[in-house]
Amino acid sequence: MGWLRDTFSKPRNDLTEVERIRYARAYILEMIGGYFMSDLSRNLVHLRWLLKLVDFRAAGEFSWGSAMLATLYREMCRATPPNKAK
Repeated sequence: MGWLRDTFSKPRNDLTEVERIRYARAYILEMIGGYFMSDLSRNLVHLRWLLKLVDFRAAGEFSWGSAMLATLYREMCRATPPNKAK
């Protein structure tokens, strides 16, 4: 995530259409990996989310709320194993 923030920090005004799309993908990936579906370190993002951003039209049709809830429940189960005493 640090590399992503450093590489795509602030867009210039004279970007081409392709560069704008790259910045948009980087911003969305940062939102997904850094805030919505982050791991414990908040420094890594799974590459499966990048693959979902290849086609913006298809990405808009995904059920992102369901994916976020599934991720939340999975992480809660990992954080609270039943065999832990504390």
